[in-house]
Amino acid sequence: MKRMTAHRCAAVLAGALLTTGVFASAAQAADGGRGHEKTRLNATAYYGSLDPLARQTHGLKARFVKTDGTPVEGLPVKFTVSGEKTFLCNATTDSDGYAECKNSPLPLGVPTVKALLYGYDATFEGNARYAPVNAHNSIGIP
Repeated sequence: MKRMTAHRCAAVLAGALLTTGVFASAAQAADGGRGHEKTRLNATAYYGSLDPLARQTHGLKARFVKTDGTPVEGLPVKFTVSGEKTFLCNATTDSDGYAECKNSPLPLGVPTVKALLYGYDATFEGNARYAPVNAHNSIGIP
């Protein structure tokens, strides 16, 4: 049987530790257990409305906060028709965590009935710091 050199033995041990995740666990412990976990957010969507004659939505609004209730500013939020994911509008969260499309035209390919039946989703796709999250609510006729 061949004798392993100290260098070769260390390389084999490092490979074994790496494949078992010991290095990853040690790195997570060193940074307080945070690792690469993204902060989870809570999202709430509010009831919106649709003027069928003007084909315009009003008050599509959502709030994004950390789990402790702290609002998150500067998140890009996409509003879509639920189920179909047809784009309605974009907004960015303000200092209170709200993103709102006050008055947005309904896209030409979207029947008003679908928006009224399915409602809408407000979606933050996630970034390096925060995990993706979405919220749903209805759209009605004022």
